Amino acid sequence: METMFRLDPPATTPEQHEMLERLLTSGGPPKYALGRNAYAASVSEVAELAGYIDDYTQETVFLNKPVVRLAEVPTRAIVVSCAVDGRPITAMKRLKGAGIKDALDYFTLLRLAPGRFRPLSFVNDDCSEIASNIDRYQWLSSRLADELSRETLRKVVSFRSSGDIAHMEGFSLALERQYFEDFVRLDDGEVFVDGGGFDGQTALAFRDRCPRYHAIHLFEPSPGPLETARCRLSGDPRVHFIEKGLYDCQTRLRFDATSGSASRLSEVGGMEIDVTTLDETVQEQVSFVKLDVEGAECRALQGATRHILQDHPKLAVCVYHQQSDFWRVPTIILNLRNDYDVYLRHYTEGVFETVMFFIPATISTSKRHPAPLPPPTP
Repeated sequence: METMFRLDPPATTPEQHEMLERLLTSGGPPKYALGRNAYAASVSEVAELAGYIDDYTQETVFLNKPVVRLAEVPTRAIVVSCAVDGRPITAMKRLKGAGIKDALDYFTLLRLAPGRFRPLSFVNDDCSEIASNIDRYQWLSSRLADELSRETLRKVVSFRSSGDIAHMEGFSLALERQYFEDFVRLDDGEVFVDGGGFDGQTALAFRDRCPRYHAIHLFEPSPGPLETARCRLSGDPRVHFIEKGLYDCQTRLRFDATSGSASRLSEVGGMEIDVTTLDETVQEQVSFVKLDVEGAECRALQGATRHILQDHPKLAVCVYHQQSDFWRVPTIILNLRNDYDVYLRHYTEGVFETVMFFIPATISTSKRHPAPLPPPTP
């Protein structure tokens, strides 16, 4: 099937393989990892690193090795850029601008030595999932409301399938506008649901943009971040804090709270949390629902069926946690109501922060929408 996506990874070069060999061999030029994270730690397990590059910290040691500034690194060094989330393209450009000729991005490292280094978060089995459901991605492209959404889909899916960061050229780290694009009109009297409210940053951004709102319902299962949100939004009786996660039923589930804003449901999590449904917890009409619940978005949407059917709210749903959410999320929503205009935006140069928006359509535009896909086979 001819497709708009570029699913195959680019061929690795002899120069890259030679660089990997020198990275893994004792002696020779000094080796560094750019960044201090789990991916840099993975590199350190197989390479004798001289240190870690980080221009934005006061820390001086990481994993018993020095933390240095990029300006201190000799140009003959071999550097692996472990910046994979926010600015991987910018990171590689910084290395080249500093005169580092032997630099590998972590995505290329994974292609050179599959299975040897820590896999990326949120991209397990992406290649096979995309290839198996290419017709659903083509359908989604036809259903998107503007050319920027289609271009975003093409780039992000091609990147997640191929591991080639060149597809992410043109994106930037733009978290300040996440969830609040120009097409998301905010009116007086809005009732905002912040699903996965964490420390209250998104709720604060909403309040700044819509000061005459009616209510905010902030759902956050982690006690620490929720307390921070309470402090940041204190003194406003219109803000309601719910110490629960959003799901498709009321129950208790295990939760891994060790990853900050990326903490998520996990069978091996160290704590239990309460989860609930939007339909059972919020009785008033809602006008804007944001969901960033670390992979439970489809479950949370199924627990919001009544609100979607009756209230026709604006929806901003993260779809990057599980690859299939790119098509499962719109399938769930559009099989409830097909009268939405669908937009897709991406807010980093890497894997994180892809948001799908559902904006209530006018009568004229809703007549042009093709039928949604049938529900996926379980």
